[in-house]
Order: sequence, then structure tokens, then C-alpha cells
Amino acid sequence: MNKSTGESSTMVNATIRDVARLADVSLGTISNYLNDSKPVSDETRLKIEAAIEKLDFVPNSAVRVLHGHLSHVIAFIVPDGGNPFFQEIVKGIEDVAISERHVVVACNTEGKAERELHYARALGEMRVRAAIAVASPTTHSMLVRLARTGTRGVVLGPRDPDFSSVDVDDRVGGRLAMRHLVERGYKRLLFFGGPAAGPQIGGRSAGYADELRAAGRDPAELMRLDAASGSPSDRSVAARAILDLPELPDAVLCANDLLALALEAEAIRAGIRIPEDLAIVGYDDIEGARTAPIPLTTVHAPAYEIGRRAAQLAFASREALPEHVNLDPTLLSRWSTEGAPDGGGARILIG
Repeated sequence: MNKSTGESSTMVNATIRDVARLADVSLGTISNYLNDSKPVSDETRLKIEAAIEKLDFVPNSAVRVLHGHLSHVIAFIVPDGGNPFFQEIVKGIEDVAISERHVVVACNTEGKAERELHYARALGEMRVRAAIAVASPTTHSMLVRLARTGTRGVVLGPRDPDFSSVDVDDRVGGRLAMRHLVERGYKRLLFFGGPAAGPQIGGRSAGYADELRAAGRDPAELMRLDAASGSPSDRSVAARAILDLPELPDAVLCANDLLALALEAEAIRAGIRIPEDLAIVGYDDIEGARTAPIPLTTVHAPAYEIGRRAAQLAFASREALPEHVNLDPTLLSRWSTEGAPDGGGARILIG
């Protein structure tokens, strides 16, 4: 007995039978609702949910998994959990998952195959409902492994014939970024890349090459330097290496906004003027790109919509054929390539 309240310290948990009795439905209907095994009518669903809330009923997920059912978990497998772009994608996934009474678990691989393998094993044991994975060289094999446990796979990146996907056309994004620089007369160009984004970088590189050829220039003139990892320190080290090149580039195209922001910060410290001495183009359009000391020109990818659409594909039935969603990027022109505009910092949208 709790002396302060006079209430018993031992509470009896409500059972599935209690829920069925209060909702005035069969045990089988409750099971169909909890396991998503068969559809229930809206009227029945509301009665069940009201009973669950009144009784404070908590289903035993461990028992469900032991009986072969999938858990109410959606996994998001990402190469850089600290990147705000992926955090915005998670918001889109979560909004759909919550509406379906599921939770989202984020798995940060840091771009390492051994960490991806660890998550594949753990998620398979958890029997997650779906795995949404940012494309990497080993994503396909990981999703094949998870599919054996009934997990539905969704790829964020180029089309995979065996799994649904959501992709932003990185080739178009690359063309937009390169066209922006070529039209403004930038000559010495460098691509600032990093690990764990091979498929995406491939598309952008193809777009860069398309635009250089269209301008009568040789794609081989585009230099490249990569950060060793996605850590802040490695981004800064690589940014300083760019600034220490014997001849400073006129403009740098960055694989993401975090690299672009690191380059901007190091350039400001070194007294290099942006864009007069060095123009910078990012990719993703995270909030930091807009609020930077020198707002970044960047390729906007609709992160929230990517997550929302991916989650919708994740909840498709097991029998549904793979679907492929393509989203279009846009280029946002800001101070890092144009200089501060007269009268303020309004951005220019270029489609």
C-alpha cells in the first residue's frame, strides 16, 4: 500500500480480453487491429482505441514478434546521423509512422559497411516492419537480408529494381549547380566530396559533366578533393587543404551543405572573400545554409517530402510491387555566388 496516497502499489495490467469485452468485439478482431493482419472498419477501430485508452492497455510487442509478427518499428538507416538534412527526412518519416501507430529507430552507419552489417542483423532480429535506407554500395544486400524476415525495404537514392525508392534527380541538381557557375564566368572549378554518398555523387558528377560539355568545356577540368569522413574536424581539415592549393579555385561545388559551411568558415578565417575570391555552392538546403554569415547558394532537395513519401512506400502491403518516386531539385541563389544583394538578402529561386 502506498502510504501517501492510500492506493495499492501493485497494478493489474489490462489484457486483450478486457479490451475486447469493453469494445464489444471478438478477440480475433482485436488481434487483427493490433497485428494489422486484416482491416477493421473505422467504427470498430474507434471503439477499440477508446477501450485501449480507457484501460491503459499496453500490447506485449515481444510476444507478437515471437509469434512471427512484425514489430511496430520503422528503421531509418543513414550514413551521417548528425546531418540536419537527414534529420528533416526523419520528420517526414515520423509523421507517417505515428499516424500508423509505429515508431522510428534511426541507425547511424557513419558510412561504414561493418556498422551497416551490425544494424542489418539487429533489425532482422527485431523483425522491423520496414527499413528505409540511404543508398550506399552495400544497401541492396542489406535489404535483401532483411527481406527474408518480412521487412519491406525502401531506398533513398537511385532506383533499385527489387525495392521501392525515393530519389531526387541528382543529375539535374548537378546540372543546375554547374550551369549557375558557368553562366557567371567561373573558370577554375573544384568538387568537394566525402564518403558514404557514392550513388548520389555519381549522379551529380554526371550533371556537372553535362553542363561543362554544353559550354564547350572539358569535364576533366573539374578538380576534386574529398574529406576523409563526415566528422566536423575532417571537414575542416579538407576545407583548409582546398584553401592551401597552389592556385585557389574560382568556385567549389560541395557534396552537401555541411562541407560548404566548413569551407566558408575556413575561408572567412583566412581572410578570403566570398564570392569575390571564392564562390561556394552547397547541396541540400539545410537551415544553416540560409542562416550562415554568408548565405549559401545551394541545391534544394525536399527533405521532408522525401521522408514522407518513403514512409508511405514502407507501409505498402507485402504483395505490392516496388514503386519508384522521383522528386525534382531546384537551385537557390544566395550570397556565396552572387554577393550581397542591394537592399537585403532575398533569395532568388532558379528552377
